[in-house]
Amino acid sequence: MKNVTIDVFMDTVCPWCRMGDASLRSALNELPEGMEATVRYHAYQLNPGIRKEGEDYRKVMVSRLGGQAQFEARMKQYNQIGAQFGLKYNMDLVKYTPNSVLSHQLIAITPVHQQSQLLERLYTAYFEEGVNLGDVDKLVEIAQASGVTNDPEALKARLLHGEGLGKVEEGQREAQKLGIRGVPFYLINDKHALSGLQSPADLISAFKRL
Repeated sequence: MKNVTIDVFMDTVCPWCRMGDASLRSALNELPEGMEATVRYHAYQLNPGIRKEGEDYRKVMVSRLGGQAQFEARMKQYNQIGAQFGLKYNMDLVKYTPNSVLSHQLIAITPVHQQSQLLERLYTAYFEEGVNLGDVDKLVEIAQASGVTNDPEALKARLLHGEGLGKVEEGQREAQKLGIRGVPFYLINDKHALSGLQSPADLISAFKRL
């Protein structure tokens, strides 16, 4: 049996990371016979300096992209490319650019076998439902709906007390060491790096080259 370990650097509020996650899921469903995969998620904050209460999404993006026309074009692009992965983006519902550290803490303290399902739900909540992922109560609701916890108050306390923060900071440091400038970013078996959105075929090809 051939084992492949895939380290994924991502942000929960990154639209390309959501597409990359869907692509990876497809690739994992088509693994060559005799191959098993382990996926490890690492935090990479695109906006580490965002205030805890978040900032206006449209203002942040218009400023970053250089104008209203560029902003509108990018919103359309998300749906056009996302559709290739079976994804929908209701960007008109997204009001906040949150500080994503709490959502990364949640992933970090979630049992490994439940992380992928939780991440998928976080992406859906943010990009399709406009849920503010900087709101600890909303995160706890998502975790409960995903079967991650049956004690929401205890989970909220863990997050607010900073549990998982060390793991989040470790991901950021590792990304810096690897020279990562953007996400999604994949490191396969600690050897082969793939930066940016990859098709399922590209990922499978990378697995086969090991």
